[in-house]
Amino acid sequence: MPKVKDKKKNKTVNKPIEKKGIFNYEEEAKPSRKKLTRTENIKKTNKEEHFIGTKETKPISKKKINRIKKEKVKERRTKDKEIRKIQKEQEKVNKKRAKRSKEARQTEEEIKKKAKIKFLLKISFLVISILGLLIFFLLSPIFNIKNIVVEKNNQISSEQIISLSNIQKDTNMFKVSSKETEKLIKENPYIKNIKIRRNLPDTIKIIVTERTASCMLEYGSSYAYIDNQGYILEISASPKEGLSKIKGYETKEEEIEKGNRLCASDLKKLNMVIKIISSAKSNKIDNLITTINIENDNNYELYLESEGKTAYLGDCTSLDTRMLYLKVILEKEKDHEGEIIIDMDLNEKYPFFREKV
Repeated sequence: MPKVKDKKKNKTVNKPIEKKGIFNYEEEAKPSRKKLTRTENIKKTNKEEHFIGTKETKPISKKKINRIKKEKVKERRTKDKEIRKIQKEQEKVNKKRAKRSKEARQTEEEIKKKAKIKFLLKISFLVISILGLLIFFLLSPIFNIKNIVVEKNNQISSEQIISLSNIQKDTNMFKVSSKETEKLIKENPYIKNIKIRRNLPDTIKIIVTERTASCMLEYGSSYAYIDNQGYILEISASPKEGLSKIKGYETKEEEIEKGNRLCASDLKKLNMVIKIISSAKSNKIDNLITTINIENDNNYELYLESEGKTAYLGDCTSLDTRMLYLKVILEKEKDHEGEIIIDMDLNEKYPFFREKV
């Protein structure tokens, strides 16, 4: 304790001093400081210090603590709910922003593409509508067939071709199938190609390309006319004037029917026959050849009945030269019957005439 001097007695006396606001000493100042024992020091240390202006409170109960804890948990949960709600709202906002951003990122090409599709849809609808009206218009009686015209036919009559076509008058021309009509008309072997044309409003044109007989087969007592491609065009009891006959063919008799073709080996030989006839035409002796024997393709035989001669052409290599020799010998031996031998190698030997005795 601090010491205070007494003015009257001029002595130093220990008096208690109260210091407000700092510490509150309950004990009075003692005149002398007594040395405390160890036990007393511990006790003094353990004493509670009291602050001026504070008030000692009652101990808090466990129930109150638990209630406070529950309130805090409830408060935390409420805050979590609010946070989750805010997060959901933020997610919605982010999605909307992403959507707007995606739309904003659409290129000009995509916009043009969409516009093009819309335009095409409109055009398609318009075309379909026009086609519908057009079909309705085309199927009207205005386009019923009144005339059927056949062109470029020489061997087959127009009536035959119209009959084969199965086209009926007063039928709408757009109901006539071109493919079906071609198929029906081509049943006649003389018809090679067909074109069907519709001349509005009421005329059908049938333009034909015909096959031409180039030679004929001796078929028993009959004759089968064939063209350059080996098609059998017609079977007749009489030979056709101006056509050479072919002998020695391999095609079976039961296969010789109208519309059929010769067998493969005969078709190969027929190519050479066509060349022989063509070369003979260029030398102006084709009308003299009545029969061609194709049995041996290494030695084609020509029969010239009006001249009484038979020509042996060999394998027909250097055909134009052989035909030229044939022409010269025919002119030279005009009044004599016999055989013309040209089936040798022309580089080593010369053709000659062997007179019939």
